[in-house]
Amino acid sequence: MSEPTDHPPILVVDDQEKLLRLVVMLLSRIGFPDVDGASSGEEALEKLRSRRYALVISDLDMEPMDGLTLLREIRGDDALMNTPFILTEASFDFEDINLAHQAGADAFILKPFDIAVLKTKLKQVINRKPRKREAPIAAESTLSQDFPMLGKF
Repeated sequence: MSEPTDHPPILVVDDQEKLLRLVVMLLSRIGFPDVDGASSGEEALEKLRSRRYALVISDLDMEPMDGLTLLREIRGDDALMNTPFILTEASFDFEDINLAHQAGADAFILKPFDIAVLKTKLKQVINRKPRKREAPIAAESTLSQDFPMLGKF
């Protein structure tokens, strides 16, 4: 008998249908078969309010609601604020990373995805401790620990 935690439900948000399907397929291939897709921030919020997800993986660059706005909506909602959140994008500049870190992103993954990195990040983020509403926002000095990717800049 497998425990429910073996297959945590994941919500993937990307306004490009092809990419959305690709990520859903990748996740299922690395052991996450329970994946829903949303092609807009609005649709993602609807789904999040009707089902509990263990993780949201969202594209940063979407229209009309981008990934950062979606993240802020989730963090501002008491019922959803602990949902782990990973942002994806083909390239991040420091400003994106800084804003997303302040907004409460748990991780970044560059596209195209490296399967090993994706798997590792998913496990780290899903097993992270829940955030507390009154927790102070970490000083920027923790950025390099939280996002080892920064070393690539």
